[in-house]
Amino acid sequence: MVSPEGVGTLSWATDQSRSMGRSLKIEKGVTSEAAMWESDNMVDLWSDRHFKDVDIKFGMYYMTSGVNTSPATEDEKWYVSFTFYREDATMIGETKFELDQSAASTSGWVADTTDVGQVILPEDSYTTIIRFVGGKDATGTVWTDDYIFTGRGGWAGQDWNTQLGVPTGWFYWLPPSGGNDGLLSDGYENTVVTDEYAYHGNYSLKFDIPVGTHDGFVGTRRYPLNSGLGPVQGGSNDITALNGVAVGDVLRISVWIKAENQEPDSVISVGDQWSISITPIFHTTLGNNEGFGDYWASDIPLTFPNATSFDWTQFYVDVTVPEPPVGQEAKSLSVRLHPLGRWQGTKIYDMLGRQVRTLFDSEQNAGIFNIQWNGENDFGSKVSSGTYIYMIKAGEFFQAKKMILLK
Repeated sequence: MVSPEGVGTLSWATDQSRSMGRSLKIEKGVTSEAAMWESDNMVDLWSDRHFKDVDIKFGMYYMTSGVNTSPATEDEKWYVSFTFYREDATMIGETKFELDQSAASTSGWVADTTDVGQVILPEDSYTTIIRFVGGKDATGTVWTDDYIFTGRGGWAGQDWNTQLGVPTGWFYWLPPSGGNDGLLSDGYENTVVTDEYAYHGNYSLKFDIPVGTHDGFVGTRRYPLNSGLGPVQGGSNDITALNGVAVGDVLRISVWIKAENQEPDSVISVGDQWSISITPIFHTTLGNNEGFGDYWASDIPLTFPNATSFDWTQFYVDVTVPEPPVGQEAKSLSVRLHPLGRWQGTKIYDMLGRQVRTLFDSEQNAGIFNIQWNGENDFGSKVSSGTYIYMIKAGEFFQAKKMILLK
């Protein structure tokens, strides 16, 4: 979520970043309202809550240029806040980081984090919201990056995008410990959304790892297998609105890849660990407070050409929707682009797609869904992505039609 028009310029910026090529930026003068970036619920992915009785270290890095100094009122301040809410949406509490405005500009990136023992939640948080704010009378330009949320000596329920490098709908785990401590290493700090190359549209995801020592991934969030938005046959759906996907159906997961700086001899000698996999994961959960709920996952290594480089090539894997545990439901699917532990080189990804293939005869239609990620995003707003749907009847392909944007 971003602030209304006319209260400053907010951008998912590339002119300054501490890691992964992006930051959140606000430029503003005196305005009628505060300018604000506001996150989605950061309780998500691996954890259903942010937990009480854990000493939480959180904060962020920021950089300022030409800001107003010595603010005399709250409206003149720049700040970042972390706010925690109960299950009934009432507020537990808030921690606010007021940015240093003793000088108009910082000399580089500055860290601000909580002290030991400063924040220990008295009860679990079901919704955690981060806000980056320039008060209505605050002026200048501020960038924030590498947000921090990690438990000191205990699990706080962390693990979500803190480096701001990938669009909403995607997340990652990158060495040395996921990224929630503001640190990236082992070449994964080079992971960026780039406009250097694109198979379709203007952007792609780039891994550039000089020496392979650790694995990591960039993956999608969970998408429902059955959205309840109507039948697949003859319908217009995107990956966020799949329906009629049943246990036993075969899903084709595809991605276009361009590669440089490969070492094919090492791949032959070491094996799968010197490769990249597509990792499908099936879940019995979907919502923020349901937990991760993974019940089936597999790293499926891709076989690349025996060459030091290759141009855009489509790779795919076929997986069968597995039976969930007794008494549970197959609710959602996520997919990871996963360099394994010894892989090194440069890989550029575009048009990650899922195709749902079902059994059909001359009286039935089956839909093939293909979603491509090819554009920018603003940390909670829409991604510039599209969907192509091909209708099949009796084995024949009909005209493709471009469909709804991914929200």
